[in-house]
Amino acid sequence: MDAANCVACGRPLKPEAAFCSACGHRRGDPTVDRAALARARAEKLRRIESGWSGIRSVILLYLLLLGGIGLTFLVRNASDEFTAEVVGCAAIGGIVIVAALLDREALKNCTRSAGFSWRGYAALFIASIPIVLVVHAYVGGVHRLFRLRPGPELSAFTGRGPAWAFLLYAVSPAIFEELGFRGVIFGLLRRSLDPRESILLSGAAFGILHLSVPSLITHVPLGLYLGWLRHRSGSLYPSMAAHFLHNALVVAGTTWSLLPGS
Repeated sequence: MDAANCVACGRPLKPEAAFCSACGHRRGDPTVDRAALARARAEKLRRIESGWSGIRSVILLYLLLLGGIGLTFLVRNASDEFTAEVVGCAAIGGIVIVAALLDREALKNCTRSAGFSWRGYAALFIASIPIVLVVHAYVGGVHRLFRLRPGPELSAFTGRGPAWAFLLYAVSPAIFEELGFRGVIFGLLRRSLDPRESILLSGAAFGILHLSVPSLITHVPLGLYLGWLRHRSGSLYPSMAAHFLHNALVVAGTTWSLLPGS
């Protein structure tokens, strides 16, 4: 067999060679579009770099959120619990808003539609009731099992109207935690991970951020549920609504003794 040049890279081929030793192209296969191949490789490298950039951004944002939680504890030790709650909400909100502004183009995809019809939102409301009851039963069981005597759940708002509790415990988390976790973090993870992995990691991070080992049993599943809503609907609003309904029902049940055993 006479020597010839590789149709892919132009290098000389040995007479007995079945593949090009330089680029690996099979002898006799059609000519490849080297420009298209280079573009495909460049696009693959761009996606990989974008994915790693997203992961780094997630880690940085999460560390900042942990710093916001740490600031809450510091203020609680130096001042009163209500001031600590206000400072904590302001810190988390500020961090998330800055992150959202930096990633505002990606967030457009999950804020342009309602995600569900009114029937979907009605289902969210109905589902929130058994979820709150299960969480309440678990918390009560942990207290009885370990003979814990926790103080009033809303002690930070003693002497203040319930509107403060709804604002800081229901409205603020529903907006800022969802914007941070199901908006920015979920979107950054999706650059390099599939939906299942993104839901799992964002849900676990959501549970861990509350810095309570017993709460992992409740908050990680809640984070997975909220992440699933975000993925299933393609919108941020269903998870915001579900988060608000859960926390608002807890605040209402605690304030007016509506929950079993309260």
